[in-house]
Amino acid sequence: MTSRDAARAVIGMAEMLAHEIKNPLAGISGAAQLLEMNAGPEDAELTELIQSEVERIGNLLERVEAFGDIGIVRRQAVNIHDVLDRAAKSAKAGFASHVRFVEEYDPSLPPTPGDPDQLMQVMVNLLKNAAEAAPAVGGVLMLKTAYRAGMKVRGPRGRAERLPLQVEISDKGSGAPEDWPPHLFEPFVTSKSSGPGRGLALVSKVIADHGGVISCESQPGFTTFRVLLPVASAADVTDQTDRESAA
Repeated sequence: MTSRDAARAVIGMAEMLAHEIKNPLAGISGAAQLLEMNAGPEDAELTELIQSEVERIGNLLERVEAFGDIGIVRRQAVNIHDVLDRAAKSAKAGFASHVRFVEEYDPSLPPTPGDPDQLMQVMVNLLKNAAEAAPAVGGVLMLKTAYRAGMKVRGPRGRAERLPLQVEISDKGSGAPEDWPPHLFEPFVTSKSSGPGRGLALVSKVIADHGGVISCESQPGFTTFRVLLPVASAADVTDQTDRESAA
């Protein structure tokens, strides 16, 4: 399964679960309202609690449904190094304070089109996975960017797409389980003892929304997540310049 296939699987699962849960939820809410009509003071508190919880779950389901429509909120020319710097600062101040960062950036890298906040969240997620895999003492995270002029990837329509911008986030941790790579970006796949493993599935969806792909190479003692992204067009750069001038 490719990262784009995994992204579509996440969307389908989110929409299916939200739809299936909403139907019985409406029945629970209606039953609570009927009970409230003839309930005493103590029971009325319980029915109010039921309706309050039903409403809370309904709001969560709306967020789940919205996941399928996240898309790219604002398309602009994004300097991926600015994104990586923001993500690294956030990581160093929190979950990755125990590791040493090594950065190897290609200063000539052109911008990529997309939403800087969504790309920031992608990098934070990847850094978090890497930091959790790194040892408590002596851990190292490596951030590397490069321009691969001839890099082409077959897109969902079978056409070759140019994705020359490459971002790598590597750790010297224990590595992923042997049976992990083929299923790495599927929903709810994780090697952690807690947590449903949604992070990488969400990452793959955001990257797919940005026209890119993500892959993982892992072996004992070393894991690399590789993100490939397109180059921003002249129109993207012009729009970004206009916005900055207006500001």
